[in-house]
Amino acid sequence: MNQNLHNREIILLGLAPVTKDVRGMWHKGYPIHQGETESSINFATLYAHEKGIIPDQSALRQEWLNFVHTLLTAGFHLHIVPFPEELNRPDSLYHDAVFIRDSGLIFRGIWIKSRFSVQDRMYEGEFHTRLIESKLGKTVVTLPTGALLEGGDINYLETARGSFYFGGLSRSNKLGHDFVREIIRPDHYILVESEGYHLDTVFTPVVSVENCMVAVIVTADKLCPRSMQSIRDLGVDVIEVSAMDSSGEADRLGDYAVNALIAPGIMVNSSKFTTPGVEEKLQDLGIQRYVTPLDSFRYAGGSVHCLTNEVY
Repeated sequence: MNQNLHNREIILLGLAPVTKDVRGMWHKGYPIHQGETESSINFATLYAHEKGIIPDQSALRQEWLNFVHTLLTAGFHLHIVPFPEELNRPDSLYHDAVFIRDSGLIFRGIWIKSRFSVQDRMYEGEFHTRLIESKLGKTVVTLPTGALLEGGDINYLETARGSFYFGGLSRSNKLGHDFVREIIRPDHYILVESEGYHLDTVFTPVVSVENCMVAVIVTADKLCPRSMQSIRDLGVDVIEVSAMDSSGEADRLGDYAVNALIAPGIMVNSSKFTTPGVEEKLQDLGIQRYVTPLDSFRYAGGSVHCLTNEVY
């Protein structure tokens, strides 16, 4: 595969249509979801609930259209599948489904289906699986009993110097990641304990135009020391960012800049990093930056990485 095309094929879900019964995405507010641990609560939705935030549908739609345009400009090939009609009913408003990342992992000819620790999101996984099975012809693989896995806790990349699998232990468990490891057999396998409700809210790799992982960006104070050491042992630059480039802190919502889609020499996210020196470091590494604001989605705790899923 041409290295410049590596990881450029992306699947994403269209917006839920506005109907006479459902007046748009999150039109009754953002649902608050939590997994099995206290730290797995989605801080952004808690923030939005406390502030009474309901998205303006025109602004939300424009953000999404700009996001699609940005991905195309950055050179990604997109598969946009329609939002499941079954999830767009008054009695079934699980609209976190737009975050197609969370429902599983595409690897070669298979779709490794997530098992959500958040029970309210189980339906999303079912409908995404049907879409990917029918639209992309992938064979569905399900997890063993007791395994938990959400795609936002997975960051997998294939580089010129081997493959890397980073697995978050917030809403997923070791059994779930170990199952995927046996299928993918990555060269490097790192499990990460963090306070982020998904790994992609506190962590992103950085890949050079030569398709080498040259750095990782982490919200260091949200990762446990053992996990930080495992990341440092990889021997790449570790770029630490503040909580405000993640989910935020205290009563301040962050910008989720770390929730990024990457490809060789490319990074797309919803905000420039506010931590001093980070944008300059990315420039020094030769990373071409694309920024597409997603405020309406930020209140749901998701951003560019959540809205996309690679087709390997």
